[in-house]
Amino acid sequence: MPMSGGQPVTTLPAGLELSAGRIDKIELKGTSGLNPAVGTSLETIHYTGGIRNILTAGEILKVVSSSANDTNTGSAHARRIRIKGLDNDGLYLEEDVNLNGTSVVETVNAFKHINDLRVQKVGTGGDFNDGLITVYANDGTTKLYEIGAGENQQQTAAWHVASNQYGYLTSFVCSATGNAQVSIWGCPVPGSTPFFQKLTVIVGAGGPTPYQLPNPFQLQRGGIIEFRAKSLTGGEVAVGADFQVLLETD
Repeated sequence: MPMSGGQPVTTLPAGLELSAGRIDKIELKGTSGLNPAVGTSLETIHYTGGIRNILTAGEILKVVSSSANDTNTGSAHARRIRIKGLDNDGLYLEEDVNLNGTSVVETVNAFKHINDLRVQKVGTGGDFNDGLITVYANDGTTKLYEIGAGENQQQTAAWHVASNQYGYLTSFVCSATGNAQVSIWGCPVPGSTPFFQKLTVIVGAGGPTPYQLPNPFQLQRGGIIEFRAKSLTGGEVAVGADFQVLLETD
């Protein structure tokens, strides 16, 4: 009888092998973004609105909720958030931060970028964050990421590739409540080179509209990709985007 040695005996199709994390040095990642009020000028597809702020060096971050119910004591709602991003050297960094309601708490580690932000632990008061959770730069005023009340995770269509990886954008989905222009922007070296457009599409009201890229975009080591949009209706529209990237580690 063959022995599995603790490994799965069956072979999954290639796509499922990738999703299961069984392909050496290749990861499948992705995230979603939502901008509920996109105007006629380009804005990042993220909850905060406008063109989002980015850091060019690692900083201790500050975290706060708009609700006293988001705290790591008593019958709280959101107790703790988890930040996944990159350190000052552009390498993967993860930290859990205990919330203290409307009082600011600081991260232990210095982050250069956040790729994922979500509620990691809740209390008996509710299984979601009661207030708007905001992550600021060290100055306490520059907004970086937000978790909308009741959302439990950030909504920012952006990704910062680690310094020891290459990234490949393979597919994305866009939707809007009105006609909108959606574009993909890249920045090879944050802080040294500007963002530039890599692809632009027109999205009609409704959706979602999926896009498969037969020749995926390569994302440079340490580079950033983000989705931006502007309304073509003359008024504000809500725009969402979801995308997947393959990450190849040295």
